[in-house]
Amino acid sequence: MINFRYHVVSLFAVLVALAVGLVMGAGLLSSGTGTAAAVQVVDLQAEAALLRERVESGEATLAFADAYGAQTQPAQVADRLAERSVVVVTLPDADSETVAATRESLAAAGASITGTVEIDPSWTEAGSEAVLDSLAAQLVTSGASLPDTDGYERGAVVLAASVLDSGEDTGGPADLEGTPAAYVESGLVSLGEPLRGPATLAVVVAGGPVEDDGEAGRRLGALASLAAAFDSQGAGAVLAGPPAAASERGVIELVRSDEQRAGELSTVDMAQTSLGRTSTVLALAEQESGGVGHYGGVGDVDGPSPLG
Repeated sequence: MINFRYHVVSLFAVLVALAVGLVMGAGLLSSGTGTAAAVQVVDLQAEAALLRERVESGEATLAFADAYGAQTQPAQVADRLAERSVVVVTLPDADSETVAATRESLAAAGASITGTVEIDPSWTEAGSEAVLDSLAAQLVTSGASLPDTDGYERGAVVLAASVLDSGEDTGGPADLEGTPAAYVESGLVSLGEPLRGPATLAVVVAGGPVEDDGEAGRRLGALASLAAAFDSQGAGAVLAGPPAAASERGVIELVRSDEQRAGELSTVDMAQTSLGRTSTVLALAEQESGGVGHYGGVGDVDGPSPLG
């Protein structure tokens, strides 16, 4: 919905510019040709006015839907996460307002938020894989095994295990000090505030699509591995982000296109809206109960929300 609105606004601007150009050009034409051009200008102005009305109507509709979602959210999410602990993980370029509003929605559902783990953009750089691999080898709990994949995933698993406790044997108890501190010192992670205990669940907030710089595949793979690690090392996780994250070069789109990850990690692609954040809370509760789903308005989803 939001992407469409921007396309309409852009088209409106183009039409207005074209109309102005025709008006200026009409003055230089002969009277007969000028009359025809003037008629075209009037038609274009009418079309531009109609598009403007549609844009304004669309914005009003979106504002109403968001206000309605905010007003009804407390009843929808009340006690859904009571006595549950949640860590919030922010991927590069995650919108700060969306992150703050997501935390508020989790709190409204009764969750105890243990902290925010902010992933630095350098996490996805080519040189970071070796750094993450080295950190994983140094910090992995004795007796625990690491995935036989790449440094991005091994580093993600160790970080996730250090702040999560699923209540099962997923590689050792949470380490809220030493391991996160090592990642912070490496410049790959920062903490929004000191962690207040191990969490059992995680919400990973995505940003928009990664840059199309020839390395998008590696960067997206690193982010998808990170989100999947916070799912596997706890009792469940939801990857939430804007519609663009579910489109080309978006991490939600990549997760949904991967059969294994899509069968384990839930996603929501309207996290910038109150309705999307309600879906995030409900999807997280569904995760804890052993379910998985993909919600929002972009691509092949299970529905707007796991309601009912």
